[in-house]
Parts: sequence; C-alpha cells; structure tokens
Amino acid sequence: MKTVFVLTALAEIAMLLALYLAGRKHVLGGLKRPYAGPRPLENAPRTAMIVPITGDTPAVRAGLESLLAQDYPNLRYVLVTRDEADPATAVARALVRGRDDAEHLLSGPSAACGQKNHNLLAGVAAVRDWAEVYVFCDSTHVARPDLARLLVDPIAQGKAPISGGFHRVVPLDASVPTLGMLNVCLFLHSLQPIRAITQPWGGAMAVTRQLFEEHGIAQVWEKNIVDDFSLGPHLAKRGIRSWPVAEACLDTPLKSVPYSIWEDWLTRQLLYLKFCTPEMWIGSLAVVWMFSVPPLLAVFGLLGAVTGSADASWWVGAVACYAAGFAAVGLVFRTLSPRPIGFWDWTKGFFASPIITVWCYLRTWTTFTMRWRGIAYKVTWGGRVVEVIRG
Repeated sequence: MKTVFVLTALAEIAMLLALYLAGRKHVLGGLKRPYAGPRPLENAPRTAMIVPITGDTPAVRAGLESLLAQDYPNLRYVLVTRDEADPATAVARALVRGRDDAEHLLSGPSAACGQKNHNLLAGVAAVRDWAEVYVFCDSTHVARPDLARLLVDPIAQGKAPISGGFHRVVPLDASVPTLGMLNVCLFLHSLQPIRAITQPWGGAMAVTRQLFEEHGIAQVWEKNIVDDFSLGPHLAKRGIRSWPVAEACLDTPLKSVPYSIWEDWLTRQLLYLKFCTPEMWIGSLAVVWMFSVPPLLAVFGLLGAVTGSADASWWVGAVACYAAGFAAVGLVFRTLSPRPIGFWDWTKGFFASPIITVWCYLRTWTTFTMRWRGIAYKVTWGGRVVEVIRG
C-alpha cells in the first residue's frame, strides 16, 4: 500500500508538471500577445463565419457582438438558429438587420444529428458557392477583433487546411466550481499544441471548403452528436491535424457557477470522448487511476494511523508531502490564470478538480444518452445519433 501510494502520487504530480511544460507557452500566447489593431493580410480568401446559436443570455449577446466586430477584410457572417420558438432568433435578426455582410438562417429541428451540427450544415449550404474558408464559432464566448484573421492566417500561408483556437475561463469570483472549470480548461488548453493528439475545438476553428468537401465532413456531421470530437478523429485517420493558434483564444467569463453546472459540463465533454473516440476514453482510465488512488490511499492511511492499524508517523509525513507537492503544482498552474486568484481559493479549486473529474468520468459509464439544451440524444459508438428525443 505504501509503495502504491508513493508511485501513483509521484506519477500524478509528474503528469501534471509535464502537461504544464507542454502547454505553458501556448496557453500564455493569447495573454501575452493581445489585439494590437488591424494588420495587413497578404492573402485574404473569401471567408464565412458560421455561428450556431440557441437561447438569449448576456453571454450569447456579448459573444455575438464580439464576433460581428471582426477586422477581417473579406468576411461574411451567417447566424443560424433552429426555429422561431428559439429566443436566439430575435437576437440574431436584430444583430444582422441593416448589414450587407451578415444574414440569419433558420435550420429547422434536427432529426439525425446534434442540433449544433444541423445548424452548422445549414450555414455551410448557404455560403458554399461563395466561401473559400469556413470559420466556425460558438456564440457564448467573447472573441478578440482579429479572431477570424488569426484562424485564417495559417491556412492562407499554406501551413495547414484546418486551424483552431480555444477558450480561457475568466474567473469573476473565487468559488470552487468557477476555479474548477478554469483548471479543467487549462488542462485541455495545455494539450492543444501537442499536434499528435490535439483535437480541433468547435468554438473557434477554420476549415477550407476544399478540405470540407473532399473529406466528407458534411456526411460525418449529419449523423453525429458533435462537431469537433467527430471531425478530429475523422481527419486524423487521413493524416490531417489541426494547426493550433495560440492567440485565437476566446474569453469565457464565469461567476457563481453551481456544482451541478460544472459536473454536467465536464460529464458532457467526457461523453463526447466516450462516443467519438472510445479508445481514448478507455485509455483515460490511467489518468483516472492517478487522480483517484493517491487521495483514497491517503484517507485510508490516515484512518489507519488514527486507529493504530498503520504506521502513523510514515502516513502523516507521506500525506503531508503529497499535499504539499500537489499544492505546489497548483501554484505552477496558477501562473496561467488570466486573473490573479488568492492562494487558498486557488488551492481549493485545484484540489477539487481531479476529484470532480474522476466522478464525472465514472458517470459516463452508465449512459448512452446525451442531454443538451432540452434535447436528449441516444448515441452509439462513433458518436452516431440513433434517436433524437424532444420534450
């Protein structure tokens, strides 16, 4: 038991430090290189920004306003909602009114894929004969004015036919769920520059029309639960990886996040992993093992020390060293936070993050149903939707 505790604790800390070192430069890229005004772009291919929307919240309004203020010189906007009943429809129509470079579409309800995919495909169909590049963005994050330019740059330069950004949680309070979501996003963000495993993020990615059509992306999306988790593996099988753009990072301001929202959001991300890349989902058991075993053995060891059935001095010292080491790693990750957070608040959020991650991972073993925005989807392997349940 002692040996297992020491080895797994060291492995957990080493894994997190390796993740930090792999992603530090990339994560800080957007923070250290903020928007500096319009700049020349030698080759500006005709680009359409397609934004699926649902709901009417302050986050949606702020996100849409930022997306509709891009400095890209050759850009058309397509905002897509499901139907008249969606509160986002009135918002989208008001925002595009009087603009020659923007339009709003109704996609109708999806019957065989995630509603987001259905909306995206409706947007693609509307600009297929005009656009050379599609930029896909979520509506709930705040974008810098040069987001489209940043995403199209590597494509225009011939570096890759697909590029992607990510998002950072901007904590507006120091609650554990807010900081927990910030930490999980930092972990995922740190994986982005590792091109051998990186996945495009649907909230900010650009794809050439040629790639989209030649590799049958529409045929993948029209049967799948999600856009990015299905696109990444589909292209990886063909030797195509997304080009990560550090500066193309959107802001996600959060405050007063309930634990239930944190759990549901993280469970949903892990369900996408389960459905679309089951081999990676199974492989994640190694991470779950490293996250769960050290704290569990620490609790058992301390209980044994209290009851006299274990070596009290060894366990108290070992657990103290583990807690100190884990807290130190947390302080390292704190340097990636977009806002300063106090030591104790950050430490609570950092210690809670692996615990909630393990819990959410375990939740994914009991379901093949994805629930999102009032719609339930029954999903099978590969992310294929087998039934859409409304109401």
